[in-house]
Amino acid sequence: MPRYLSLAFACLLAMAVVVPGSVKAADVKLADGAVLPDKPFYIVTYVEADPAKAGRAKNLIQDHSAASKKDAGNLRFEALQRIGQKNHFIILEAWADQDARNAHAKAAHTVAFRKALQPSLYSPFDERAHVGLVAADPKKEMRAGKRAVYVLTHVDIIPTEQIPPCKRQANENGPCGIALVKNLVAEGRKGAGNLRFDALTQANRPNHMEVVEVWKSAAAQNKHTVSKAVKDFRDELSGIAPASGVAADPTALLNPLTGSLYDERLYRSID
Repeated sequence: MPRYLSLAFACLLAMAVVVPGSVKAADVKLADGAVLPDKPFYIVTYVEADPAKAGRAKNLIQDHSAASKKDAGNLRFEALQRIGQKNHFIILEAWADQDARNAHAKAAHTVAFRKALQPSLYSPFDERAHVGLVAADPKKEMRAGKRAVYVLTHVDIIPTEQIPPCKRQANENGPCGIALVKNLVAEGRKGAGNLRFDALTQANRPNHMEVVEVWKSAAAQNKHTVSKAVKDFRDELSGIAPASGVAADPTALLNPLTGSLYDERLYRSID
């Protein structure tokens, strides 16, 4: 056998070998070595509609949510509208696995929904796949009520700031990005009026996370926002000592652990 064919065959054979205990392609490996399973499989979709067509977009999203709840493998499907900006929506999905989600994406009603929605949008919808970092069972029923407030926050941690040493943190030994988000979830779940507090990790960019909160009322959410735990979290995420609110060096600019703004948005259910 010619040498170049021998090399090609060896490469193909190596690629075919499955190493026992290796991480599956769909699982997500974090910077600290932890592996997050891909079941359940989550989708978070941001939708921005033409303000003049927000009503039509809302109706389409509501109908799609009702139909999708009946799809095989669906664990949870929620349609939300942004408070104060009624042309912004979010669709939260939880599926038994990626195959169930893919079947839903290819279903006739989903294809028809996307085709009907597109003329009402001013930008493509932002659809991202996630796995659970710290997430409660999505099958568990939650009675939110009409006054409930949903909070969705995209958290983009600079890759080198995910685990110790995190050079931008006031103490480089941490807590760093991943631990900060986990601690926020743990403290948030203790808050009066909290119905859900989860953190999801983006499947193709593990340093990106989505924090999902649900509160019984706006008052409960406001109380949480100004709690010591949240203030300390925001300080540490900004690279300054907890409870300080300012950098030790008055001439220094903030050097946060995040690569983009901590983008917190409030919504209500339209299901």
